[in-house]
Amino acid sequence: MNGRRPILRSFVVLGLVTVCVATGTFAAFSARTASENNALAAGTVTLADNDAGAAVLALPAAAPGQSSTGCIAVTYGGSLDASVRLYATLSGSLAPHLTLTVTRGTQAAPAFSSCAGFTADAANYLGLGAGVLYSGALSAFPTTYAAGIVDPLPGSPETWTPGENHVYRFVVTLANTNAAQGLTQTAGFTWEARNL
Repeated sequence: MNGRRPILRSFVVLGLVTVCVATGTFAAFSARTASENNALAAGTVTLADNDAGAAVLALPAAAPGQSSTGCIAVTYGGSLDASVRLYATLSGSLAPHLTLTVTRGTQAAPAFSSCAGFTADAANYLGLGAGVLYSGALSAFPTTYAAGIVDPLPGSPETWTPGENHVYRFVVTLANTNAAQGLTQTAGFTWEARNL
């Protein structure tokens, strides 16, 4: 019995040492701070127009020299500043015989595709006349974003901001040439915005 007491005491001492060491491990210094409720959201780039899916120009069975005119309002609704370019999708063989003029301006009460009350921008952006962004053959009109017509300010591209609105007047005229007889053409015009 006497031999068991020292062994028992050794176990008790060893147990107390283990408890002390284990307790000491959890007694380290610590501190903490936090940044909570961080709100993250992406901005937007959105464009809208007032055409309701209709064509701005119509020139069916045109005679030489005949024209079609239409106006369309384009509004920027994004939250990020953006640059806007205009380009076309073309299909057909009449484009070389069509002259297109695109003029940017304002309209007090835009009503697609009426140009009543349209006023061209005063600036002669490209040396083609007040507000004129393009004047030439439809076949030479840009067909990609990269080559697209950059909406200008005098001397630099325009930066569109939320709520900005511009009206564009399109005039297309059939050339007086026999080579145009019986040819057809479709054209779609696209404004594309990309944030700066």
